[in-house]
Amino acid sequence: MGKRTLESNERKLNWGKVIIALMAVILIIVLLYFAIKGIINLLKNNENDKENSRNQNETTVSQDYQKEKNKTIEEILAEFGGQIIEQVKNDTYYVSKAGKDYTIYLDGEILDGRIIPWDGNEAKPAIDEAGNINIYSAAELAWVANQVISGEKNFSGVTITLRNNIDLGARENEDGTWDGPDWKPIIGFLDELPSKKKANEDTNLETVADEEVDITNENLKRFDGIFNGNGCKIRGMKIDNNKRYQGLFGYVSGIVSDLTLKYSKVNGGDATGAIVGLNEGRITNCIVENTDITGKEKVGGLVGISMTDSVIENSSVYENCEVIGNTNVGGLIGYVNNNVTIKSCSNGAVVRGKDYVGGIAGIAFYGTSIENSFNFSQKIEGENYVGGLVGYSAAQIEKSHNQILTENTSEIIGKNYVGGIVGLNYTMGDINECFNNVKIIILEDNCGGIAGLNNANISNCYNKGEIDCSKANGLKIGGVCGQNLSDSFIYTSYNIGDINNTDYAGGLVGADFGKISNSFCLDTCLKTQNGDTEYKKTEEELKNAILSNLGNSFKVDSEFTNSGYPILNWQ
Repeated sequence: MGKRTLESNERKLNWGKVIIALMAVILIIVLLYFAIKGIINLLKNNENDKENSRNQNETTVSQDYQKEKNKTIEEILAEFGGQIIEQVKNDTYYVSKAGKDYTIYLDGEILDGRIIPWDGNEAKPAIDEAGNINIYSAAELAWVANQVISGEKNFSGVTITLRNNIDLGARENEDGTWDGPDWKPIIGFLDELPSKKKANEDTNLETVADEEVDITNENLKRFDGIFNGNGCKIRGMKIDNNKRYQGLFGYVSGIVSDLTLKYSKVNGGDATGAIVGLNEGRITNCIVENTDITGKEKVGGLVGISMTDSVIENSSVYENCEVIGNTNVGGLIGYVNNNVTIKSCSNGAVVRGKDYVGGIAGIAFYGTSIENSFNFSQKIEGENYVGGLVGYSAAQIEKSHNQILTENTSEIIGKNYVGGIVGLNYTMGDINECFNNVKIIILEDNCGGIAGLNNANISNCYNKGEIDCSKANGLKIGGVCGQNLSDSFIYTSYNIGDINNTDYAGGLVGADFGKISNSFCLDTCLKTQNGDTEYKKTEEELKNAILSNLGNSFKVDSEFTNSGYPILNWQ
C-alpha cells in the first residue's frame, strides 16, 4: 500500500513537472511574441518619427496619416479611406469620405474640399465692405495679378487674404519637362530693358558698388498692398522665360506674409526669386519647398533682389530645392542692398553659381543686418566669393551659423575667397557669435572656416568644419580666416576643424596683416609642422581658454550656446 502511494506521488510529481515545463514554454513563447511585436512596433515608430520629421511642415486633415512621397493612390486610400471621385492631374485626385470631399496629392498632402487647378482664366474675387479682398481660387489670384500687370491697381491700403489653398495647375513630367499654364508675375513693366549702369568690379578689393534698380525708367508697376497667405499653400506655379523680376510677385513694396509655395518651377532672367523678384517691402513667414529656381544674375530661393530698407524675416527655403544662377546667387536672396533686415531665416536649398554665392545671400551691402539665421544646405558651390551664409558681405552678421542638420555630408566648394560664414568680409562688415561646422573644399586661395578674407571684424566665432585644401596651391588658408588684412580684427575666436595636406595653412589664420586677440586653434588641427604655431593649444588648454572668456569677450546667450557651442559639450 505504501509502495503504491509512493509510486502514485511520484507520477503526480512527474506530471506536475511536465505541466510546469509546458507553462514555462508557453510563457517564453508569449514573452517572445510581445518582445518581437514590440521591436517591430519600435521600428515602425522610428520610421514614422523619421517620416514625421521630414514632413513636419506639411498639414493633413488626418493626424494618423503619415505622409510619404511617391505613394500610389491605392496605398493612400488604404490608410485614409474613401473612394475616388475623379483623377484631376497625374498626381491629384478628388476623393469622397463620409460624405465629404477631399483633394489628395500623391506627395501625401490631403486637403479639405476640391482644389481646382488653374486653367489660365481669371475671375473677380469677393470684395468686402472695407474694400479688402478674399481669394478662394487660382482664377481669382490671376485677377489680382492682372490688375497690377495692366496698371489698373497696386492695391495700396488693401488687404488680400487667401481663404483656400491654390493650385496653379502646372506639373512636372517624368522626363523633367513641365506642363500647365504659365504664371505671369504680379508686376507691370516695359517689354524692352533700357540701358543701365553696370556694377564696378575692382580686383584690388575696392567696394563692389550696390546697384539701384531704375524703377522709373523701367516703368515698374508694383504690388503695394498686404497679401496675407493665411497659412495657405500655392502649388504648381510655372514660370519659364528669360525676363527680369520673376516670381509669384514680380515687384513688392507692400507686405507678403504667411504663405507656402511648393512643387513649382521658376526659371527667369535677372532678379528671379520664387516668392518675389524685386522686394522693396516686407516678406514674413514665407516658405518655399520642392521648387527649383534658376535665373541669370541676382537669383534667390525666396527673393531675387531685396532693396534698401526692406525686410525679410521668419522665412525659409527648404530641402529639395535648388537655386542656380550666374552671379549674385543666394539660397534665400540673390542680391541685398543697403540697410536690409534679414532675421530668423534659413536655407536648405542647394545653391550653385559662379561668383558671389551664399547660403543666405550672394552679396549683402552696408547697414544690412543678418541675425539668427542659418544655412543647412547640402552644397554651396561657386568660384569666387563663396560663403556658407554670404559670398561677399559688408553686413552685420550675428548669432548665425552654417551647420549640418542631416546625416548627409554638407560642403562648400569654391576657388577664391571661400568661407564657412562669408567668402569676403568687407569694410564695415561684422561677424559676431557665428559658427561653421560644414566641410569646405578650397581649390585655389583665400579660405577660412569663418571668412576667406577678412577686411573688418570677426569676434566670438568658431569653426569645427574640415578644410580640404588638397587641391589648392595658395598661401592664405586658415582655420578661422584665410587672410586678415591690415586694420582688420579677429577677437576671441577659435578653430578645432582639421586642415589637411598643405604646407602653408594656418591653424587659425593663413596670412595675418591685422590684429588677432585672444584667439586660438587646436594643436592637432594642422597635419603639417608649418603654420601659426603661436596660436596652437592642446585640447585642455583650449577648453580652459574658452571657458575663461565666457562672460568676458564671449557674450553668448543661452539660446546660442544650446544651438551647438562646444563649450557645453566639449568632445
